[in-house]
Amino acid sequence: MKKLNIVWLALFIVLGVNSQPALALSGRLNINTASAKQLQELPFIGRNKAQAIVNYRHRHGPFHSPADLRRTKAIGGRTYEAIRPYITVSGASRFTGRLNSFSKAAQMRVMARITTYPGQVVMLADGAYYDTLRAFISHAAKRIDISMFLFKITKSPRNRAAIVLADLIKARKRGVMVRVLLEKSGYYPDINKYNQRVARLLRRNQIKVRFDSPRITTHTKIVVIDKRFSFIGSHNFTHSALGRNHELSILIDNRQLANQVVNYIATIH
Repeated sequence: MKKLNIVWLALFIVLGVNSQPALALSGRLNINTASAKQLQELPFIGRNKAQAIVNYRHRHGPFHSPADLRRTKAIGGRTYEAIRPYITVSGASRFTGRLNSFSKAAQMRVMARITTYPGQVVMLADGAYYDTLRAFISHAAKRIDISMFLFKITKSPRNRAAIVLADLIKARKRGVMVRVLLEKSGYYPDINKYNQRVARLLRRNQIKVRFDSPRITTHTKIVVIDKRFSFIGSHNFTHSALGRNHELSILIDNRQLANQVVNYIATIH
């Protein structure tokens, strides 16, 4: 854990913090059929880069793989890494810079065109964490790893923790592997009651859940998306933490750190 903290702090200090929330975009854009205007909907693709892609396509024919974009010389390594999850070379384009399932207020707070690039650190204060986390869960492609001290839901349709739970179940139904580690307290029975209730609902929906040992407290609040995006901070999965409290978490776009975090979670028994 000490090594993990050192890596996190180093990234925080060296890279700095972007105070705006980040948002994963939705769907994929076929770079063989997209117009220059459509290409500009991708993160970090402006008019010149979009036109360079179109010109290359006209001269050399269709792209055979997304990596062929690097041959245009207009797309650098960091730009390619940022747009890679949102591009394809076949099929219909179903890419959108908006997440229509979110309220207009949430879209305004999150700013739908903002996304992350590799190495970026984003500060998520208060409610920005909830909007951003939901966006990234909705776009998770392969796996979601969670270690949470408290996951408390109610029957209210506005309960934010229950909405996150529903998002996780939707992700599992579309084929994403979801793993959840929850605290099992040796001295707070209410924590166990809330966490066990959520665990039953998760398991009912084929989501793997395990508990730590009651002999030691697992106070972590961690979410890792696709072994790339790490949410680390003070937010529990409760309505108060996700909607009313002053809470502060960090989103880090770094595959090496994400792997370290996932491995750390795996060591907790």
